Amino acid sequence: MIHLSSLTHHATLITHPERKELSEILWKELREDSVSHVLYEHTVIDIDTARKLIVWANTPYHEDKVALLSFHSMTLQAQNALLKVFEEPRAGVRFILVTTGKNSIIPTLLSRLQHRDLDIGTKDVVENKEENFAKEFLKSASSERMKIKEVTSLLARKDEEDRKDREKVQESIYAIATELKKSNTAPHYIEKTLVMASYSGDPSSSGKSILEYLSLLLPVIK
Repeated sequence: MIHLSSLTHHATLITHPERKELSEILWKELREDSVSHVLYEHTVIDIDTARKLIVWANTPYHEDKVALLSFHSMTLQAQNALLKVFEEPRAGVRFILVTTGKNSIIPTLLSRLQHRDLDIGTKDVVENKEENFAKEFLKSASSERMKIKEVTSLLARKDEEDRKDREKVQESIYAIATELKKSNTAPHYIEKTLVMASYSGDPSSSGKSILEYLSLLLPVIK
């Protein structure tokens, strides 16, 4: 079980595949602790929500207060707007961010957060699906990669707004780059994979096209 007493940093990032369930547990404890705490539960944290959070954080209050942000993704504008308040909040102000994965968070914001990986209840071990995806992708023949179930399942995924799940595609491509590093693959393959991972987060990108390119480009690694 998760307790607020273990989250002492002024800005904590928690990643978990069941972020809504985890957020409900944390919010129940926060709500019982004080009326000063707030919950922002959104599929996408946008710039308007970020501005509201900044106003809340900078408003003086006679008690300590916590903002719980539960989200699937956060826009680049929102992330840039929150940089300062996450780095230097007012005394007594804390932030808890809960999301499904950290790869969509820009490095400058990530550096201001203390990262925690937590499980819920009996879920003691969360399978690293991205790592398994990368291994299966790389060990398959180039001509077969787009047909394996790991790829077809990934491309069929939808996010919480019923859109193609770009974030999960991006996480999976970053996992491919990690596996390439582990196997001491030539650096230019790793560099090209990282470039493709960055492209995959763009709304105009095609996850299928990027994976097709990587299927043909990358060597088979058993």
